Amino acid sequence: MRPTKKREARTVSMPLYEYTAISGSGRNTKGSIDAENVRAARQRLRGQGIFPTTIKEGQSAVENKTRDVKKYFLSNRVSAFELSVATRQLATLVGAGLPLVSALAALADQSESEVLKRTIVSVRENVEQGASLARALGEFPKVFPRLYINLVASGEASGTLDTVLDNLATHLEAQMKLRNKVLSALAYPALMLVICTLVITALLVYVVPKIVAIFQKQNLALPLPTQIVLGLSHLVTSYWYLLILSVLLALMGAQWYYRNPQGRARIDAWMLKLPIVGNLYIKISTARACRTLSTLLSSGVELLTALDIVRNIVNNVHMIAAFERARDGIREGRSLAQELSKSAIFPTMLCHMIAVGEKSGELESMLSRAATSYENEVEAALSGLTSLLEPLLMVIVGGIVLFIVLSILLPMADLISNVQR
Repeated sequence: MRPTKKREARTVSMPLYEYTAISGSGRNTKGSIDAENVRAARQRLRGQGIFPTTIKEGQSAVENKTRDVKKYFLSNRVSAFELSVATRQLATLVGAGLPLVSALAALADQSESEVLKRTIVSVRENVEQGASLARALGEFPKVFPRLYINLVASGEASGTLDTVLDNLATHLEAQMKLRNKVLSALAYPALMLVICTLVITALLVYVVPKIVAIFQKQNLALPLPTQIVLGLSHLVTSYWYLLILSVLLALMGAQWYYRNPQGRARIDAWMLKLPIVGNLYIKISTARACRTLSTLLSSGVELLTALDIVRNIVNNVHMIAAFERARDGIREGRSLAQELSKSAIFPTMLCHMIAVGEKSGELESMLSRAATSYENEVEAALSGLTSLLEPLLMVIVGGIVLFIVLSILLPMADLISNVQR
């Protein structure tokens, strides 16, 4: 009886089409019919001996479609925090002995995100129809990444879905924690830079022209600093649209260059060689790769498959090539530590730790330790970099403001001396 109820529910939720047609007796007729699309509606009418001349969607169907489009543009993403919380809740429900369908239904009721709720409802319906959880999740690649789906498939195959979901939730929380550390470390310097830029722009646009105009009325010879500031003020006030257009064109050009394979290879190589930021960039990517690889291996995923997944989470083409070479080398019988050391990208300590893990048979544990170590190093480096950026930014901005103030005071001193004479 259940499949019949499902089919009836789906028929009711089908779009409604209004038609005008010619009946078998040759009379003009009109009405409405529900079907999946226009073609299906036309076939159903012909099966009833009615030959349609026009078919269009009913007003209710158009309104529903409009609401769906609005929902798509308003929110079609699930944040990392929402996904990690949902994964932790699902692991708890499955670990408590609830059937998977019931656990998904309870998870949908608890979710506060409309996108995630609709997604989980669709996943539950697919699971009810006999699909595996991994296959049902694979229908929503924008919500569930490939790593997520592969881990769930491994947990279903090994019968340890609750453990795998728990490990996956821990992995998502660690990744989110690392990203929040990076963002929080850069937030204050970025905010200071924006505020200082606005202050300098306000000085150039409103303050400098009014004060310099007084000096020009007195026919004073403006000193070089004042002429420079006055030229900058004229450039900002008269050609601000060209400045904005130049910035936009520069960003578009940089984006186009980065999409080019050769350009991306040069930029990624440059990112790895930057004096201070390059080392931090390598540690962040290494921590992410080690954490992901450890989670995959501890969940029962094979090493070759795990490396194929890890190469998709790093954003540097040279690191991607290193993981590809490591995968090919392992397929030929060589060790992971040996292959990664050939790239000369990853830290030497990581290669030694992987070598020890391969010899002792505890590779996933050693990778987890390496990930924790590099995450701690990243946190310490970010704290030091932030403490260095704040005074450096203040010195630079203070120097610019001092230059503007001096450009105003110098002709003012000449004006005072002329008045005294």
